[in-house]
Amino acid sequence: MRSAAMRFSVPATAANRVRQLVEATNTRAAVHQLTAYSLDISVPFLAEYRDPFDGRLIGQRPTVEVTIFGEVPRHHGWTVVARLDHDEEGETIVSLFPGLPEQEAAAVREYRAVANVCHGCEIARHRTATYLARHESGEMRQLGTTCVEPYTGLPIKGIEALWRFGTFKDADWDEPGSLPGDLRLPVAEVLRVTAAVVAQEGRFYSRSEQWKHSVPTADLIESYFFDRKAPMEWRAAIDADAEAARTAAAVREWAVQGYGSPSDYRHKVGQLAKAETVDPRHLATLVSAIAGWHRDQEQAANEAAARNSQPKGEVGERISFIAAVTAVVELESRTYGYHTQRRHLIKFQDPEGNVYVWFSSSAQVPGRGDEVQVTGTVKEHSTYGQTAQTVLQRCKVTERELAAA
Repeated sequence: MRSAAMRFSVPATAANRVRQLVEATNTRAAVHQLTAYSLDISVPFLAEYRDPFDGRLIGQRPTVEVTIFGEVPRHHGWTVVARLDHDEEGETIVSLFPGLPEQEAAAVREYRAVANVCHGCEIARHRTATYLARHESGEMRQLGTTCVEPYTGLPIKGIEALWRFGTFKDADWDEPGSLPGDLRLPVAEVLRVTAAVVAQEGRFYSRSEQWKHSVPTADLIESYFFDRKAPMEWRAAIDADAEAARTAAAVREWAVQGYGSPSDYRHKVGQLAKAETVDPRHLATLVSAIAGWHRDQEQAANEAAARNSQPKGEVGERISFIAAVTAVVELESRTYGYHTQRRHLIKFQDPEGNVYVWFSSSAQVPGRGDEVQVTGTVKEHSTYGQTAQTVLQRCKVTERELAAA
């Protein structure tokens, strides 16, 4: 008997299908008194996944190694070692019996097949396929389908059933045209792409900011990894950002420091950042880490600059300046009869580090991080902690771009 062994990898999600197919194949082979093959499936591991559409490395996915092993059927010294498919142009395509030992495979490669030949019946007629049988003595015989069993004693239908094992290795176990649902992305790579996209866009955009007619950053990251129609030039520009990897490393370190934090958000982001890969379902949360990192960086810079904050203008004077919104705090609402007035504390900081405060009852307020043009009346000068600040009233706030226009 000759041992046959086939080893190949399949997605972990396909493991049960492989088991079912092996059981079905063994059942069919048993009908023809052929010995069943055994199956071994490894524990799942992460393997690289490339998009079959363009060969691009996207991420990793849980994978298992499959080993199917048994004995190549033999009868009176004969084994069927190959199937020869003959096309209309006279070419012959050789398919080895699955798991055939290399010594016998080498003998098959040396054999010169002739279309339409059958050494069993020796009748010359058109045949689309023949089989190559090899005796343990080294003798080779090319046989037509109906002559395999009479000549070798091996059941051709049973042999054909076992031949199915050879199709498993190259089978497509995923839905055609779609990316696998169990695909995972490398955390370091996600953060690198995020850093480059944020640098390219000028800032981070959350999905709650779609009203600004800007594509959310998380959507752009998904496009980079999953959108097959995304422009190659766009991806190339992102990959060319040499600073992105350093920023990503800093963001990851910041995120991991939040693991175990009382803040649910910081803890979850830290948990995702600690792992090597991330499920695409949690991509938006991981991507948002760069916004948190930038906020902390800005806050530290603002605090350092605020230590030099100076009172601006005279009480009652109307002043105008460009500043960044550093805080938006919703205060307790006031009720007048049936009317409720919402109130916010808004803090601004100009490029010199000077701090301004506005208690706003306006229906629309700027967002934290916005760069705006502010025009307001000085109400008073005060000190909060050790920071001098200018309190404003009756403010008009517009986006900086609009003010410049």
